[in-house]
Amino acid sequence: MNAAASITHWPDRLDALIAHMDSSLTQGRVMAACASTQDQARILGRGALVVAGSQTEGRGQRGNTWFGGGDAGLAFSLVLPATTRPELSREMASAIVVALGDLLPRRLRVKAPNDVLLDGRKLAGVLIEQSDGNAVIGVGINVGPIDWPQELHGQAVSLHEVGVEIDRIEVLEMIVPRLVDSWQA
Repeated sequence: MNAAASITHWPDRLDALIAHMDSSLTQGRVMAACASTQDQARILGRGALVVAGSQTEGRGQRGNTWFGGGDAGLAFSLVLPATTRPELSREMASAIVVALGDLLPRRLRVKAPNDVLLDGRKLAGVLIEQSDGNAVIGVGINVGPIDWPQELHGQAVSLHEVGVEIDRIEVLEMIVPRLVDSWQA
C-alpha cells in the first residue's frame, strides 16, 4: 500500500476525534506530506490539529531535527492557549506514556524534558513553541517499521520493532485526548 492510500481514512477519524472532545480542538487537517506539522498548525491557529502522513523537516528541542521515519512515523501538532508552566513539556511526554501504557506495560518512561523512551531508546518526542498567545505542541512518534539512519541505530525504536502492530491513526486517537487533558489540568 502506498503512503497516500494508507491515510485515506484519516480525515473521517480526525473529525470524529475532534467531535468527541471538548471545544479545545475545533478543526483538523490531514496532509499527505508536509515540511512541518508545527508550521501548518500555527497557520491554522488555536484549536487546530494537524497530522501528516509524512513530515520531511520535523524539528526537536534546541534546534535538533526529528527523523520521523517517513510514512512509518506519526507526526502531528495541536494549537492550544499559551502557558507560563515550563514543566508542560515533561507533562506532555508523561501523557504519551500514560496513553500508550496499556500497549507496553512498565516499558515506557519520560526522559526530561520532552522525550519518551521505550526500553531506554527514543520512541517519541514533544516540542512546544509559543507565540502570539498560542502554544503549538508538536509530537513525533515512531510507529511502523523504520530504516534508521546509522547515527540512530540503537538509540531510537518504533512500536513495530517491539511487536506492537497498530495503525498510526489509532495511536493519534489514544494520545490526543490525554495531551489536551494534561494541558488543561
